[in-house]
Amino acid sequence: MSANNDQNFVKTVFGVIVALVALTVVILIVATLLSGKEPVDAAAIQKLQSRIDPIGHEITDPEEFKKLTAVAPHAPLSGAQVVAQVCTSCHSAGVLGAPKIGDKAAWSARKVADGGIDGLAASAEKGKNSMPARGGRADLSDDEIKGAVQEMLKQTGV
Repeated sequence: MSANNDQNFVKTVFGVIVALVALTVVILIVATLLSGKEPVDAAAIQKLQSRIDPIGHEITDPEEFKKLTAVAPHAPLSGAQVVAQVCTSCHSAGVLGAPKIGDKAAWSARKVADGGIDGLAASAEKGKNSMPARGGRADLSDDEIKGAVQEMLKQTGV
């Protein structure tokens, strides 16, 4: 009786293995038929490549960093031009506590507290409270910053 059970077990295992091999062959045939040889679409490949490309890379070389962050020289701007291009975005509306152009009391207090025009210019160069250094424009010279401060004080009447 034991020999009969062993034969049945071997036949069953052999049958399962044959069925799995047959199923694998069928799956491979179907996959080959479905995939077909379609022409390569260069635009689709380029679109896919752009989606999987990294969005940036880490810069560890100081020289490479200097090259990437170098600013192009520009013609000197007048104080009025700097105010129009950089300062009015915050100082016209008083964004994040910036003294508004035209608010004589705020500018007078700030001028006294910071030590006059030179103190205000130094404060603008370093950044103050929420204002970034140089108003966020690294390419502005010290003279351009000072001219902008003088222009805002002039427009305010201080």
